[in-house]
Amino acid sequence: MHARVAADALDRLVRDVQTGRAAWSPHTARQAVDDLTRITTAAATVLQQLAAAHGQQPGPRTAQTAAALHEAGQYTTTAAAQLATARHTMR
Repeated sequence: MHARVAADALDRLVRDVQTGRAAWSPHTARQAVDDLTRITTAAATVLQQLAAAHGQQPGPRTAQTAAALHEAGQYTTTAAAQLATARHTMR
């Protein structure tokens, strides 16, 4: 649920910036990074869970799917960690 709220808030902020109703400031940048961190953390969890679920199914296509989901989960986990580091340095 927090990821959905974060995604909606980020979407609104990006649209506001694009239309000129808002601008990137230190505050909005911090908020955007917070929202992206929530989204990527949730996505990483879901990807890892999907990989585990698909890994229990037989078949070569399923194995390829599980491997791709697992790899995507790893990259997303890394992205979430890098966003958290970026946010920490923005203080």
